[in-house]
Amino acid sequence: MFEQKRAYWRSLDNAAKLFSAASSPKDTRVFRFYCELKEEVKEEILQEALNQTIQKYPVFLSVMRKGLFWHYLEKSELRPVVREEYKEPCSSLYVRDKKTLLFEVTYYKKRINFEVFHALTDGTGATEFLRELVKNYLYLIHEEDLEPVELSNQYLTVKDQEDDSFLKYYSKNQKRPKKRKLNAFQIRRKKKDGNHLHVHESVVSVQAVLKRSRELGVSMTIFLTALFMMAINEEMSKMQKKKPVVLMVPVNLRKFFPSSSMLNFFNWIEPGYNFTTQDQSFEAVLKYTKEFFETELTKEK
Repeated sequence: MFEQKRAYWRSLDNAAKLFSAASSPKDTRVFRFYCELKEEVKEEILQEALNQTIQKYPVFLSVMRKGLFWHYLEKSELRPVVREEYKEPCSSLYVRDKKTLLFEVTYYKKRINFEVFHALTDGTGATEFLRELVKNYLYLIHEEDLEPVELSNQYLTVKDQEDDSFLKYYSKNQKRPKKRKLNAFQIRRKKKDGNHLHVHESVVSVQAVLKRSRELGVSMTIFLTALFMMAINEEMSKMQKKKPVVLMVPVNLRKFFPSSSMLNFFNWIEPGYNFTTQDQSFEAVLKYTKEFFETELTKEK
């Protein structure tokens, strides 16, 4: 069902062009999703699950090449190999002038890690890949106890996966007024231990966050955005508070346009709040955030 012909090469989508140009050893543009199981991961079974997942999503078997003036993705015969975690999270996956896959699957004890270069896919595409991978792994381990289930469209074609939805839905006729960018507060990273990556893990109940969001009459994204701005403000000095707190919040455009693309297909909105000139109460920040989201997301439709 998934052995379909792929184009030998394809151009990058709009977002991928930015990520390929901006990536560096210090800013890899690699992100990680992972799933924590209730049992230790078995490497050979995870490898078989990955082989099955790649059959469904062959679009991930691509390498990045550099043309005369631009980058492009080329079909590859390389195959991913599962490894026990061996390096810092979100290390470089794209190496210039070298043919390497742009994603990696590793494991550590009970955790399955999926890391991917942002030029290959976005958060939605990565989520679909990881869900399929974990599903296949659990079926292989507990085949007798689980009923088969399809997590996504079983008739999804390679053409659907490689669809550049930016090009498909972009309209030159729809002009948006340009907004003046705010001179926002910048969070500076502290250089410690040779500028190595520091990983901080926190656990929160999604059920509890969702319950509270609904009590306040907002989505979980709006609730967390308001909380994040409040938290940043609490850490700012008096001098820093002269500038507004501005966040870049990604928006999955598949919620507004019919698309099954596994490529990047997102935009972002930028809520900004000046805690010096505006009401600093959480209720006021939440009200502003809700109204901002409603206004900006209406424009996406």
